[in-house]
Amino acid sequence: MSGFEDKTGNLISIVFFSALTFLLFISFLYYENLSSLSLTFLFLISLVGLAFLAVSLLTDQKELKIIFICIFIVSYIFLFASLLTVALSGYKKYSFFKSLFYFLILLAGSLAVAFLFVLNYSDDYEFYKSGAHQADAGVILGAAVWGGNRPSPVLKERINKGYEVYSKGIVPKLVITGGGSPNEMTEAAVSKDVLIKYGVNPDDLISENSSNSTIEQIHFVRDTLYKSKNWSKVILISDNFHLMRASEISKFNNIDADCISSDKALSIEGTLNFCLKESLALIIFWMAGI
Repeated sequence: MSGFEDKTGNLISIVFFSALTFLLFISFLYYENLSSLSLTFLFLISLVGLAFLAVSLLTDQKELKIIFICIFIVSYIFLFASLLTVALSGYKKYSFFKSLFYFLILLAGSLAVAFLFVLNYSDDYEFYKSGAHQADAGVILGAAVWGGNRPSPVLKERINKGYEVYSKGIVPKLVITGGGSPNEMTEAAVSKDVLIKYGVNPDDLISENSSNSTIEQIHFVRDTLYKSKNWSKVILISDNFHLMRASEISKFNNIDADCISSDKALSIEGTLNFCLKESLALIIFWMAGI
């Protein structure tokens, strides 16, 4: 995904952090006690951040895009920490080490807040479990496929929960998503085979076979199904640690989505690991829309 989507965080980030840079240096220039070396250093930091954000918009490689966005985020958290350092000094001087200290506090604080959001996310299963409420479709978000075209345990539990939601009559259709590696079945194709074996009518399955990320899967629902079929509500089906970000992406794309978690049990170590990764991904989405 390159360039701007109709709705992403990219434009918001450019405007916000350009304004931050402008206000920062207007403030610095107003106080003559600040050294030109400090101003030059911070100005270079701001240019580096904006440059990496701009470059991230031009690449289609997901890994590079994420790296560039991370550099952008780090540079501007540091820039904000520098502004805090100068403000607390009464606009008299700049201290790199104090800025580094505030940077680490801001970075850790941001990550901790996102981590708590992810860890404590509560799905909507209680609302639907009686079968008294319905949605237009359930969307099973893709996960890894193992050798021999077998669903990984994570994907298998998502499939099982999707089947449960379908069999209870909560949704009349299931959207199965996820691409795959060359010479392997896609995540969606593997999910489809399992669901048909469970007894799901193939006509009730809608497949998306090319996505490589959650945001691409939700864009498929938005562009291909949600508007054209006049859907008013979908249910996202995934692991609980994944649903916070999936829900945020859906809101940002004007999709009314509830969420139901799979029953995949994780160890304490696994929970912490997955929640930490999702926390980073959530921050990247909030700040850059990817």
